[in-house]
Amino acid sequence: MTRGSRYGRAALAILFVLALYPLSPYTVPIFIGAVLCSVGWRAQIAAETAFRLPRVVGAMLHALTWLAVIALPTWLIIGTLASSLQPLIARWRSGGPLVNVPPQLAHTRFVGPWLANRLHRLNAKVLLHYLGHHSDLIRASLGHVWVFLLHTLIASLVVFSFALRGEKVASELRWIAQSLWGPRGQQVLTLAAQSARAVMFGIIGVGLAEGLLIGASYGIAGMPVWPSWLVATILLSAIPFGAGAILAIVCGWLMVTGHVLAGVLTAIWGTSIITAADLILRPLVTGKESAVPFIALLLSILGGAKVFGLVGVIAGPLLLMLATSLWQSWFREPPIRPNA
Repeated sequence: MTRGSRYGRAALAILFVLALYPLSPYTVPIFIGAVLCSVGWRAQIAAETAFRLPRVVGAMLHALTWLAVIALPTWLIIGTLASSLQPLIARWRSGGPLVNVPPQLAHTRFVGPWLANRLHRLNAKVLLHYLGHHSDLIRASLGHVWVFLLHTLIASLVVFSFALRGEKVASELRWIAQSLWGPRGQQVLTLAAQSARAVMFGIIGVGLAEGLLIGASYGIAGMPVWPSWLVATILLSAIPFGAGAILAIVCGWLMVTGHVLAGVLTAIWGTSIITAADLILRPLVTGKESAVPFIALLLSILGGAKVFGLVGVIAGPLLLMLATSLWQSWFREPPIRPNA
């Protein structure tokens, strides 16, 4: 390679980095969108072939499917709470207590009168005073919700963009991989796709089991519209603390409406399921196709969420599985020879 050629490649690399720098704030949704597109690409091709869909329609359905997976639980929760909160808001405006004494405790000696006195103080005025003193925290939380929604939309657009040009993107990735790693380039891409699918299938499978087990307790406890909350728990289980947030809302609602015992038992059951799913089942399902040790996968999920945030649930085990697979194939197997 001549000196001019080296300088030209260095200048091109610098230009490439500078061009990507404005996209750096959106690294998370771009990465998520790329992974989702890789996972759903085969299903998109199958749908296009079965129903004779044009590529633009297939790509649009692909992106909208992933968007619905994230947006649907939000719509279910808002719709359910909006209709259920109206009686409580009317009572709060009238000056009544926010929470009535549960019938099971109303006539209990010592506990009943003490709880009635405490709950009577918890009225709308107290709530507004509390919200006023924590306005910064509330605004920050709403800001995180806005960022999450924005990143969800960007990830869906990335899925559409990649899915619209799937073959071209795959060809360019193969060229880049072969330029970097030679005959092993295709092997790197194959292992990356396999690792991405294993991680996503682990997340989806565990979320389904987790949501069904917890959602069944919602129905037993008498939660209104409990199938909607079951679906929301399934769909949000992939997000750190997502299933826990739904569980907290359901248990809080049960206690507020007087079903204290049901709320407590549901909280205990749900917490046990979430703990077992996140600390045991998810690493086992995610790593069943690889040689990654259980404890390493567990730490990659927890550490990935801490380091990268939401994307770390996927990025942590994905990077670990990919590195392990590449290590095994690179140093223990002969290199893949290019086709003649």
